[in-house]
Amino acid sequence: MYDAARWNRFTADFLAPNTSADAELRGSLKVLRNRSRALVRDNPYARQAKRTTQVNVIGPRGIQMQPQIMRPDGREKDDRRNVAMSAGWRQWCRADSCDVTGKMSFHAIEMAIVGSLPESGEVGVRLVRQRMGKSRVPLALELIEADQIDDDYTGFSDRPGHYWRMGVELNEWGRPTRYALLVKHPGDAELGTYQKRTEKHLFIDAEDFIHIYMPDRIGQTRGVPWFAPVITTSWNLGKYEEAHWTRKRVQANSLGWIQTSDPEDFGSRESDGSPALEGDKRLWNTEPGSYNFLMPGETAIPPDFGPDDNQYENVVRNLARRFAAGFGCSYETLSKDFSESNYSSSRLSILEDRDHWRVIQSMLIQQFHQRVFEEWLMAAALTDLPMPMFSDVWTRPERYNAPHWQARAWSWVDPAKEMKALEMARALQLQTHAEQIMEYTGNDFMETVTTIAKENEIKEELGLMAGTPDPAPEPEPPVSDPLIDDLGQPVRLRSDLSNLARAQKDG
Repeated sequence: MYDAARWNRFTADFLAPNTSADAELRGSLKVLRNRSRALVRDNPYARQAKRTTQVNVIGPRGIQMQPQIMRPDGREKDDRRNVAMSAGWRQWCRADSCDVTGKMSFHAIEMAIVGSLPESGEVGVRLVRQRMGKSRVPLALELIEADQIDDDYTGFSDRPGHYWRMGVELNEWGRPTRYALLVKHPGDAELGTYQKRTEKHLFIDAEDFIHIYMPDRIGQTRGVPWFAPVITTSWNLGKYEEAHWTRKRVQANSLGWIQTSDPEDFGSRESDGSPALEGDKRLWNTEPGSYNFLMPGETAIPPDFGPDDNQYENVVRNLARRFAAGFGCSYETLSKDFSESNYSSSRLSILEDRDHWRVIQSMLIQQFHQRVFEEWLMAAALTDLPMPMFSDVWTRPERYNAPHWQARAWSWVDPAKEMKALEMARALQLQTHAEQIMEYTGNDFMETVTTIAKENEIKEELGLMAGTPDPAPEPEPPVSDPLIDDLGQPVRLRSDLSNLARAQKDG
């Protein structure tokens, strides 16, 4: 047997039931969501973890759609169609068109989706096939919080071979076919509702619903909040900090205790000698720099708080590192504490973080962006896209529905070193210029070089190119040293006079 599988007195309290992913979630999902949201509201580390996930995954511009429509011969891009599709997509991504409420742009929807994953573990997007606002495309998005997918709706289905599991109807292959949504948010009961519906559930077909989450186990039907492994750590950290600062406050405000020699006089007078209103307590309020008098027979005893907590910073730092490891980002990113890191260690942690963000970006593109784009393309082909430019979208959809999704890129702490590294990578043919442009700036190669060419033309017309500084001259080759060989190693002279004379003659 494995030692980890043995049962003895050291492992008797190691509880590990043999349950499926959904069985584990069945009684835990609501509590995990509620406690995760409480952390985001009150815990600074949880709030920073959610914020940094949104900023690094989505960024200031969001995940950009770049059409890749090719000409019929398949050799070059069809710039005319690509420009038209980009314009139509950008117009639909406005808040008035893509959101059923008219409040959130497509970029804001991306941010809300990514922000829901750490605290809720999942989020739903309903595809509403009708025009909204000024849009001519019959498609809009409705964000559904995870609480509205009824966790308790489990059992047999009215469809043969189907069954319900935590609000999701599955077929015999485990493929979602319908979703049971609560008509109103279960936590919104105290505010009432203005909906006229009397039924409790709203059933949505899977073709009209996007369920976004990252499964941890095979067969997992619902998403787990990303804060689940660190909820206990965050709670303990918060309670430890609360106890530490409460001790500091009491220590700073308590001058001491008063002991009287007359037990019958206990609580009979106020601190100024006047009779007490209540016989069970005596309060003495002091101010800094003031002298206070005691009653006859009373003695002031200074409080004993014990030794100071000299391990406070270490404990907080270790718990914060534990939080960062459980959530999936570096300690520096979570705490903004770079006091114990140098350039190399910070760069290494940042690179690992960026790989994690790229995984989330890839998941989001596959589950959300591509699905929404394909739905928008079919809806826009009916009304909005100029025809007959896209007349073959129905017969050749693969020509149009494979855009490139450009996620956000990151700059570097030391750009001078990185630029030299990129230049060497191109010289060694390890990377192309197009790959580096997309990786460093997030822009399209053709768009970048076209813009640069247009800028150069404008500068030439305005006479600005004449003031451009000349490139730095090439460094002159070093003067050869007769005592240094071609490999840069010193020549070992023999001790005989002939070699010594020859060396002196050669300088």
